[in-house]
Amino acid sequence: MPAGTRQVAGFSGDQLVNAAHIMGAAADLKLPVAAQILGVQAAIGESTLKVIDQGDAAGPDSRGLFQQRANGAWGSYKDRMDPHTSATNFFKALQRVKGWQDLEPTEAIHRVQSNADPNHYTPFRAPAAAIVKALSGADLGDIDANGTCPDTAATVIGDLGSGQWTSPLPGATITSGFGGRACPAGASCNVNTTEHKGVDLAGGTGTDVLAPTDMKITVAEQGQGWKAGYGTYVIAQQVDKPGLVFEFHHMVHGSLKVSPGDTVAAGTPLGTVGTTGNSTGVHLHFQVASPGTPAGQPTFKHVIDPTPILKAKGVL
Repeated sequence: MPAGTRQVAGFSGDQLVNAAHIMGAAADLKLPVAAQILGVQAAIGESTLKVIDQGDAAGPDSRGLFQQRANGAWGSYKDRMDPHTSATNFFKALQRVKGWQDLEPTEAIHRVQSNADPNHYTPFRAPAAAIVKALSGADLGDIDANGTCPDTAATVIGDLGSGQWTSPLPGATITSGFGGRACPAGASCNVNTTEHKGVDLAGGTGTDVLAPTDMKITVAEQGQGWKAGYGTYVIAQQVDKPGLVFEFHHMVHGSLKVSPGDTVAAGTPLGTVGTTGNSTGVHLHFQVASPGTPAGQPTFKHVIDPTPILKAKGVL
């Protein structure tokens, strides 16, 4: 069925034709499906996939699918109003964003579009993925909204290594699980529901956050800029196979007991559980990413549910 005669995720007609132009522009540049989804996601957030011949109060000279400004960076008026050309220029700008593939989708788009709210594009990820899957004509299987094939705990749980394990917050209980959830009361969310990329472990003030297994510290800092929501946080990679990547958020500022480059054993204190960053109470946000995920920056791709891993090791 042609793109113009079907409906996908609430979009139809010229909207899907424009999405097809965006996908084609990415394909012409030999970019992966992840880029196609980002492009459609951006255009939904900017114009609901319509070629708009007007701007808004913040950018009265903005035009087209991507609301590109008349500042010389996006070509002529004709270029900005042409779906394929404007998408091509979006993708060329995306390619200049270092490590765009490893950024959270809304952040990657924000670095191109410079929206006042870097989280503006988050709610458009799922419909963008649905559109790309529907229009591609291919079975994309388990490709998720990021355009990646997500791992699950089941794919790694059978080979978690022989090293010692402990709870990252002994005696704690899970107060918020992995996956979709309502925005916590008092938290800052741009939509009413969010995708929780880890688990929240409740613990008393002053409790040490511990290394769950032998691991190498790659990041240990107080979050700044778009990472400020993490508060004081640590990222580390499992030393033993399979090489999981761990994140620990919301620790007390100034409490870190480790530094990047340190290799620590299971049970080593990392810092003190707290409520820094985008947090509504004292707790540890514990996040796990599958083997092969870059450990030198916050991990968004290939996050997996930590709960069955901790249970398999008998520490939860």
